[in-house]
Parts: sequence; structure tokens; C-alpha cells
Amino acid sequence: MKFFITGGSGLLGERLSAIANDNYDITLSHNSNPTGNTIKCDITNEQEVEKVILNNSPDVIIHCAAMTNVDLCEDEIDKAYDINGNGTGNIARAGEKVGAKVIYVSTDFVFDGKKGNYSEDDEVNPLGYYAKSKYDGEVQLKKYSTNWAIARVSVLYGWHKRQNFTTWVINQLRQDNDINIVTDQINSPTFADNAAEAIYEIALQDKNGIYHTAGNDEISRYDFTMKIAEEFDLNKELIHPTNSTEFVQKAPRPMNSSLNVHKVEKELGMRMETCSESLHRMAENE
Repeated sequence: MKFFITGGSGLLGERLSAIANDNYDITLSHNSNPTGNTIKCDITNEQEVEKVILNNSPDVIIHCAAMTNVDLCEDEIDKAYDINGNGTGNIARAGEKVGAKVIYVSTDFVFDGKKGNYSEDDEVNPLGYYAKSKYDGEVQLKKYSTNWAIARVSVLYGWHKRQNFTTWVINQLRQDNDINIVTDQINSPTFADNAAEAIYEIALQDKNGIYHTAGNDEISRYDFTMKIAEEFDLNKELIHPTNSTEFVQKAPRPMNSSLNVHKVEKELGMRMETCSESLHRMAENE
């Protein structure tokens, strides 16, 4: 099976490449962060996207590339929509021309966080411009592709040269730095390797629709941080609880955007891991 992966130099793109079956034919693309095994593809350039996709003619496009800085999206609204919304539309149209399935990596932030434990059928209500632009990507995917799937993740983490929440916590605590972590924001932290495994299953089983390919937890940032410290044998005394009213962030965050993963486990026949299970696997691979 031939895969084309956007955002190939990012965390999920790299893990999709790393865990891939040897029989897969994989092409990774980048825009501004090239690595030794990626090709250039600016997803906001419709002509460039079409040319690259037509040249590669993949069976499946896994679309990971995104503008993910939640607060920056509040300042650069047009850019956020251009990348997350229109860029996804460009990928969907090009994929349709070559008959490729398009799997779009979306986010738990499409929900407003008022109830938590969201299923794929729950109504979306994105709050900030990151969330709204990512949801626009979902809308454009459905509009322009007839063979699509959406894989929603939450607080994606794993080993990567660019920092994510988990590696930031590990680095800070290893340097004996005190950190303040909110207790009232609840998510389903997602190990990139586990999300990659689920995304490949969507492709191999030719599934269509929305799937919550997230961690199997409903957990606060603070409790997640405590689990990180526990697994990596770090000093929990450096972790101090705070709340969202004291920790000012530019973009609004959903208070409980945790995702229900029952559909993934039932339909794909695989397990989405808890934080404890994934952090243990991450520690073993350091």
C-alpha cells in the first residue's frame, strides 16, 4: 500500500514512518521543516499540492500537517484558516483526483468542553481560532473527498526533536525547575505511536467516518503531569497545581475535551492505551 504523509517532519508524521510495516511504500512531505527523508509540499498552494500528489499517486493520504500553536492562531487568523482549513481542502481535492483515501488528523478542541467524554456523534462547538480552523478542515474534507476519515487526537506526545507537553515536563523536572500545571483542564493525552497504529488500521481496514484515536483516559493536565513524573522517576514536589483563572492563555480552551474511544476499539479491533501504559512504553524507548 502506498502512503503519502503530510507533516512528515512533525511528531505524528515521524512516528507514522517509524512504526510502518516494511511492505508500505511511504512518502513524507514537509513545508518549512525539511528532514533527510521528506519532500517539499506547501499544502496552502493548490497547484503544488496537486502536482506532488499526482506525481506520487498514493493509495492513502494521511494529512498531519497543521498550524498547531493554539495561541498564535488567535493572532494569525487568516494563516490558521489557510493552513488548517484551505490546506485540507487542497489535499482532499488532490486526493480525489488520484482516487486516494484521505485521513485527516483533527483535534479534541472541536468540542467546547462543557461535558467531556465526547463520542464521534456529539455536536461540535469549537471555541478559538485554532479549533475553528481545524474544524473547517473537517468540513472541507467532507466537501471535496468521497473517501475520507477523520482521526481526532488530544494532547499528542512522544519523543521528537521539537518539544511537546510531555517532553517539556520531563525536561523541566530533570533540570529541577518548578512548574505550575492546571488542574481544571481535562483531556485524553495521546501517545503518537498509539495514534499512528490506529490511523494505519483505519487505512488498512478501509474505514470511513470520524474516529477518536486518542488516549484511553479522562484526565486533568495536573494528574497527567504527576503520572509523567512517576513513570520517569522525577520529583513530584516540583509540580504545583494551579487553575485556568490564574494561568492566563490567549486562546480559549475547552475545560473537558476528553474523547471516548469505544468506537475505535470496537470497529478497529485494537486498544487505545491509557496514559500509564503509553508513558511506560515511551520510557522504555528513551
